Amino acid sequence: MKKILLSAVVALLVVFAAGCVGKSTGLTEEKVIHAIKNIKTAHYDENFTMAMDFTLPEENTTVNLTMNLRITAMLDRVNKRALGNYTGWAYYNGLNISFNWPVYIEGNDTYFQVNHRWYNATDKQESGSGSYNLDAIRSLLNSTNVTILPIADGYQFKLNLSFEQFVNATGRTYALDKLFRLNGSVKTNEGWVLVKLKNDGTPYYIETYFDLTLLIPDPITKESVPVHLRVHDREALTKINEPVIIKRPEGIENAPPFNGLWG
Repeated sequence: MKKILLSAVVALLVVFAAGCVGKSTGLTEEKVIHAIKNIKTAHYDENFTMAMDFTLPEENTTVNLTMNLRITAMLDRVNKRALGNYTGWAYYNGLNISFNWPVYIEGNDTYFQVNHRWYNATDKQESGSGSYNLDAIRSLLNSTNVTILPIADGYQFKLNLSFEQFVNATGRTYALDKLFRLNGSVKTNEGWVLVKLKNDGTPYYIETYFDLTLLIPDPITKESVPVHLRVHDREALTKINEPVIIKRPEGIENAPPFNGLWG
C-alpha cells in the first residue's frame, strides 16, 4: 500500500512551475516569448521543498515524507546541456538520507555522480536541458491572461490556478493520468505561480506553490486514503547570456541506471 501511494504521489512531483502574461501593460506576451527564446545561457539556483503525509487505515499508522532539494547549475540552452550540483535531504518513515551529487544534463538525459561514479537518472516522461520552468512559462503564455504589475527593475505577475489547470496547460498530464488510473482524484486547496520579469520580459525569478489533497483507493479495502501534499519551488536565474562552457563529463557513456534515494 505504501509503495502504491508513493508511486502515485512521486509522479506528481516533477512538474511545478509556470505562468501567463496578460495584455494590460506595454509588456506583451510576444515580448516575453521572444525574451525566453533569447535566453541562450544562464546560471540557475532552484530550491524545491515537499511535505507529504497520509494514514494507512488498516494499520492506523501515519506515514510522513519530507524532502528538500537544491540544484545550482550552469545552463546552455543552445547545446541543451546543464552542469551543476544536486544537494538535499529526505525523510521517510524514520529513514533520513542526505546527498550531494554532481549533476549533468544533455538533451533528455540526466546523470548523477554518486561516489565518483556516474548514473543515468533519465525519466523518459520528461525533457531535460536544465530549467523546466522556462519552458513551462512559455507553454502557458497563451492560455490565461493575468495582470502584470510594475516593480523595481521590471514587472511581476501572480496567477492562482489548480494543479489540473497547471498540468493541462503544459501538456504534462501523465502524473494525473497515473493517479486517475488508480481511480484516484486530486483537489487543489491552494495553488499559485509568481513570476518576476526584467523590463524586456526576461524571467529571472519563478516561484510555485501547491497544497493538494489526493484521494487514492486502498487496493485491499477500496477505501479512499487522503494524502496531503505541499510543494514549494523557487528558481532564480542569473548571469543570463553570459558565456559558459559545459563539457561532457567522462564516465557517463556506460552509466548504469540510477535506482533512486531508497535504492
